[in-house]
Amino acid sequence: MAFWDKILRNRNDIGPAQQKASHRPVFSRVGPGQAVATPHRYDRLSDEGYRQNVIAYRAVGLVARACASVPFKLYRGEDALSDHPLLSLLARPNPRVRGENFLYNFVGYHLIAGNAYALAVGPDGRPPKELWLMRPDTVNVLEGQDGLPAGFEQKVSGKAQRYGARSVLHWKTFNPLSDWYGMAPLEAAALSVDAFNEGSRWNLALIQNGGAPSGVLYSEAADTPLTDEQFSHLKAEVERRYTGGANAGRPLLLEGGLKWQEMGMSPRDMDWTAAKNMSAREIAMAFGVPPQMLGIPDAQTYSNYSEARQSLWEDTITPMMLEIASELTNWLTPMFGDRTLTLRPDFDDVPALEAKRTARFDRIANAGFLSDAEKRKLLGMGKAAKD
Repeated sequence: MAFWDKILRNRNDIGPAQQKASHRPVFSRVGPGQAVATPHRYDRLSDEGYRQNVIAYRAVGLVARACASVPFKLYRGEDALSDHPLLSLLARPNPRVRGENFLYNFVGYHLIAGNAYALAVGPDGRPPKELWLMRPDTVNVLEGQDGLPAGFEQKVSGKAQRYGARSVLHWKTFNPLSDWYGMAPLEAAALSVDAFNEGSRWNLALIQNGGAPSGVLYSEAADTPLTDEQFSHLKAEVERRYTGGANAGRPLLLEGGLKWQEMGMSPRDMDWTAAKNMSAREIAMAFGVPPQMLGIPDAQTYSNYSEARQSLWEDTITPMMLEIASELTNWLTPMFGDRTLTLRPDFDDVPALEAKRTARFDRIANAGFLSDAEKRKLLGMGKAAKD
């Protein structure tokens, strides 16, 4: 009740004029044409969450590479087009990269930052000649009216360049706390990423210290504490003789009444392996990748690798490619002066979907109540491709 009391109390504080206009959505504003700074998490997400985390690195690569392997088909209405400047542009976006590399990086930025930006370059009022990707941490959204961006600003090496809203495709994930930027999957998996990375660092430190947990040397019979010289000598001897991978398992020889008392837990006590595997599964879950495909032990959600791969394509890759095709269609087709054009991903040659594709073909082919023309249409074979 306290929550609803607070909501109602805040509502009562709104004046009559504000209540009358409350039917319109309210967006966070900083002033017309001013840049809304990108959240300063991209560098840490990229470093800790991708460069230093093998699970996230593999998951991002797996999803991005799968998406890049799917070609696009272009349709005008229901007619497939075999040759069109838009297809040529997507096949070779700019002199530096091919279409597959462009899409791979585009998806990679999206997965790591929750935002991906593509810039269309060409003469004003004419179809673009090139497409370029912009690194997410260099781009800021220029706030416009009614929640729509007025444009984008890129800062590189201290120089700022502004682009119109139609020149840039901003593909972002849903973010409940921002009107302008998406939320990275790595943000949802941040605790698991930290736990996995710290577990790896802890394990490495344990190996470098001889495979034994931390402890303390002490003497019950000592009347006076060790001098600084004695302490430094003892510390140096312990580090030289008993730490490092080459000294693992060497017995600790104590003299002068010294005793050893463990002060840390062993990997077995911490159940370290199980905790690390759990973190890895949570990271894989954030990217929509079945754990089996990342080599994570004790993650037998599917009976075999083939089922896991099919799940990846059906639950993650296919929806993502449909979304990308829709974003590119809405962005590029108006520039080519033909809003009847539609980009669609072509999944016909995806090996992981072969079983599902075969079952659908057999089901339609054996439907006696359908004519041959209807069957061809349902299978996407109704009309041949034309220029």
